[in-house]
Amino acid sequence: MVYDICMNTAETVRIEQARLIHRNIPTAVIGGFVVASVTAAIFSWVTPASNVVPWLVAAFLLSAYRMLAWRRYRNALSTPAAAQNWLRDAMIGAALSGILWGTGSFYISPSDNFEFQILYVWAVVMMSVAAMFSFSAFYPCFIAFLLPWVVPVMVEVGMHNTPLHWGIAIGILIFAAVAARFVWTFNQVFLDSLRLRFENVDLISQLTVQKESAEAANLAKSRFLAVASHDLRQPMHALNLYVGTLAGLDLSERARKLLGNVRQCGEAMDKMFRALLDVSRLDAGIVQPETRAFSMQSILDRVRMEFEPQARNKGLELRIVECSASVHSDPAMVERILRNLVLNAILHTEQGKVLVGCRRRKGRLYVKVYDTGPGIPRKLHGKVFEEFFQIGNPERDRTKGLGLGLAIVERLAKLLSIPVTLESEPGKGAMFGFELPRVRQDDVPAHMRTDPNFRIRNNLDGLMVVVIDDEAQILDAMRELLEMWGCRVVTAASGSEALKKLGSSTHVPDILVCDYRLRGDEDGIGVVGSLRAEFNDDIPAVLITGDTGPERIREIEASGLSVLHKPLQENQLRACLSRLARSPSKSELENTEAARNQDGLRAVGHI
Repeated sequence: MVYDICMNTAETVRIEQARLIHRNIPTAVIGGFVVASVTAAIFSWVTPASNVVPWLVAAFLLSAYRMLAWRRYRNALSTPAAAQNWLRDAMIGAALSGILWGTGSFYISPSDNFEFQILYVWAVVMMSVAAMFSFSAFYPCFIAFLLPWVVPVMVEVGMHNTPLHWGIAIGILIFAAVAARFVWTFNQVFLDSLRLRFENVDLISQLTVQKESAEAANLAKSRFLAVASHDLRQPMHALNLYVGTLAGLDLSERARKLLGNVRQCGEAMDKMFRALLDVSRLDAGIVQPETRAFSMQSILDRVRMEFEPQARNKGLELRIVECSASVHSDPAMVERILRNLVLNAILHTEQGKVLVGCRRRKGRLYVKVYDTGPGIPRKLHGKVFEEFFQIGNPERDRTKGLGLGLAIVERLAKLLSIPVTLESEPGKGAMFGFELPRVRQDDVPAHMRTDPNFRIRNNLDGLMVVVIDDEAQILDAMRELLEMWGCRVVTAASGSEALKKLGSSTHVPDILVCDYRLRGDEDGIGVVGSLRAEFNDDIPAVLITGDTGPERIREIEASGLSVLHKPLQENQLRACLSRLARSPSKSELENTEAARNQDGLRAVGHI
């Protein structure tokens, strides 16, 4: 896109902001009205139609007004004056939308039904998460939407004057502050990137301008993704932990059903966000393979652990044949390819089984995923690897994914220079496969081998877990969740604080859970090393991170520590802790029980 070189940088940046906001409006408005309609339909069960119908009519009129404003500026955003006028109208529309949702807390949310109050708060929070993406290019638009709903909803909830309602009101305030901070951070990075892009326009010729603009766009995209992959994951990460904690409480059947729907929505949003972010990063060229020798069985074990429950819940048999071969490639990328193929098979198979097997042949290892699904016509074999293409999903059922899994597989396979094959016919299931170069077992680093004596500890009762994270909200959510699982929890905002709290303890922590990015010069790898040195014990540890930059990934992998990526579901955390927990022997359990009765020493031993 070429801009008039007579414009200054601030004007061209403002035009670009206006165009980005304009591009997002149809999705934001239509999606917002759909959410409003669903909300009105649900609340019509407990709220009089005389309240619900006017609110929904107001939502429709507001949506119509915003779409008319959007249409008026479709081909007019080429001057600074037009861009400023459009951004003003967009702010007005965002503010009216915030007012609509804010007044809804008084108008349609029943004051005597706690479950529906929680449901309404959840709906408004989800609208705000969507607004983070829609309005992040122009920070005032996001604030114009956020503030008009936060104050009324907090007031309405707080008016009930109970500790639980006050806690919810404070939670809303914390969410608003965190969301505002994250969007502001991204907006500053985004504006800096745009300025960098447009400052080059006046210095080079027309041909060079086009080249530099493309490079600046890639830089802006990379910097945006670096921010999004950490900061925008934070509120969703904390939200998932709180949902996991609520799931363990003694709720009514109706509340449990509503919470199940909330969890499904959160999981769908996580998956969509991860998939879109991964495709963007791959297309931007900021992901490069880091190859090494590793055991294939270690990947198969993690895939089995992750997908067996999902297959079992769907009534499918997931069979993964053990493999002792070692290969040379990028282990993280190979695992992502296999995970996407297995998930794709489970999503599109209604009955029967999914089989994962490996075969050695002439120095190569052929990894294949079979399913008993409906099969794929030969003419569509190439199209299934395209973005958003799905067979047999015209209604766009989000439980079947976005249609990005195989697109990511194809991009990763190209980076690794490995072929992906597909064999399938209608009614005969499908087989997706890829091949890897084999190496000797001795070439595999010790920390990447599969332990034949590996055992999973399902019971987390009594484990002493130390959690280090510089976000107070996440520490609180972690404590609630882990204590509900029976763990003894020590939380700290830094490594030094953790050492101080543990300094007088004779107990060696069972597991360390540490955020990778901490304040100051600290990082999770260094903190884990300090705590291990303090106790002179190789304490099992896991890093939790929202960073996806290749340098960070390589640094984490080189440490040999387990890693989980934000936003995190509670079942992923539990599976990881179960895997890391060192299962006690019988004699150790007896000694532990005696210690509990005497002086409360450690609840678990070591194998």
